[in-house]
Amino acid sequence: MVSVRKRKMARSSVGKVSRRKKDTHKKIRKFGNQIIAENWDNKLTLSQNYERLGLKVRLGKKTGGVEKNLKVIKPIKVDDEDEGDLVDDDENKKEADQEKIDPYDPANILEGTAKLIKNDDGKVVKVIYGTKKLDAEEQDSNVIEISRKVTKDSSVVKALEKLASSEVKHEKLISEREIEWLRKLETKYGDDFEAMKWDRKLNPFQESTGKLRKRFKDLHEFEERHNDTEERA
Repeated sequence: MVSVRKRKMARSSVGKVSRRKKDTHKKIRKFGNQIIAENWDNKLTLSQNYERLGLKVRLGKKTGGVEKNLKVIKPIKVDDEDEGDLVDDDENKKEADQEKIDPYDPANILEGTAKLIKNDDGKVVKVIYGTKKLDAEEQDSNVIEISRKVTKDSSVVKALEKLASSEVKHEKLISEREIEWLRKLETKYGDDFEAMKWDRKLNPFQESTGKLRKRFKDLHEFEERHNDTEERA
């Protein structure tokens, strides 16, 4: 005889845990663009795919997420007697290089920062804005190999540009009630948008002069398009 607990479990809307449903949890890639979907390689990461197609993942600067291509530096064999001399020479070279660097040169100041030049009284005389950019992180070796094969004039980029140029521009439609409302305002006030703004009966939502001017501009453009289509017909 079945227990009460088993009967409740059978009637429950909560599904049973089953390994047969494992396939339903598979991650499905959804693409908004058919061209990218056809040229997508599931074995590569998102950034690698974009590099292969000649596209950019982000328009801004890199903020991480890309492995650096580390280089192995081979040690130089030096005698123990000469080792101390080499260290001293390196330190002297670094100090000499730092002395040559002009701290007020825009090329030596990071981009987005600035240095102030003050006089003896402490007042700011000049502001120098930096132009130095941070060193771009080295891309993953796989991505570099892929990017060498693809140029900006790849077939995928050309297909996307062609699709973008052939996009149909959606024309703004104006309802009959809005046209009738604007006609009443135009009949009463003409081009005086300031007076239209203060009319509480015809302008119950108290739309500003800028919004009213834009509405009339859209209306005139809509009428011109409508008249052109009638003449062609």
